[in-house]
Amino acid sequence: MPDTPDQDRPREKVLISPRYLAASLPVTHHEFLDVFAEETGWSVHTDNSSFTVTSPCRRITLRHDQEAVGRGPHLVISARSDEDAAERWRTSVSGAVPIEFVSTLVGTLAAELASDPDHVIYGIGSEPGPFELLVDADAWNHFDASGLSGFISRDGQAAVIGRPPDSSAPAIHGDSSIAWHIAASPDDLGHLWDISFTQQSPAFLMHAVAAKTLDPRPMLRTTAFPFPTAVLPLVTIEHAPSPQPPSARPSSTNPTHGPQPKRSPKSR
Repeated sequence: MPDTPDQDRPREKVLISPRYLAASLPVTHHEFLDVFAEETGWSVHTDNSSFTVTSPCRRITLRHDQEAVGRGPHLVISARSDEDAAERWRTSVSGAVPIEFVSTLVGTLAAELASDPDHVIYGIGSEPGPFELLVDADAWNHFDASGLSGFISRDGQAAVIGRPPDSSAPAIHGDSSIAWHIAASPDDLGHLWDISFTQQSPAFLMHAVAAKTLDPRPMLRTTAFPFPTAVLPLVTIEHAPSPQPPSARPSSTNPTHGPQPKRSPKSR
């Protein structure tokens, strides 16, 4: 899974763990947005280095900057009450975020926008109380200290961090409007990726990405996606087992050992 895509490379399915280090290059994010726009009918505008996808209602924009470098976001999702209004909330994507997380983020947003746009833009009719996240205590530790709370992976390489508006903790990325921050920072590499949500970002959006991050299972992916070579020493990649054909599966009503009675063929 090298840095550059190879159209002729066989597409195999692999399992990558830990899933929060299943990094994807920003170019893969761009390719996903291109396909997303084509499949959903969202409009596309290209201007120099930027690639912007806009919802049919013109109130949601997804702007991908191909020249963003360092820790600055290369993908910014913005919501407005109308096309020319001030930004109500923002979600920013930086670094080599796993493509599955980006897909969950964008797909969840688009689905909710189609069914209840006022919920997405204004939070009208939003769910009462906090969401419940299922967290594997063997993989993640809870913390609540110094004005921040959330979960940090047992290996210390990833975290889901909440910062309430009245927190005494320093602002995340120097932006006091950021309420939630999901990130991976391996010791050997430093900052790998992060996703930030401002205060008025929909709770369901943050929840969807957090749940994807906290899931302890390996990430199932095809090798068609390029993989950053710098991350390879930090992950375990295994071939996903091929589904067993139905004819090869032992019947629950027949013994699996010993002689089998002869049977006449049956039509199905």
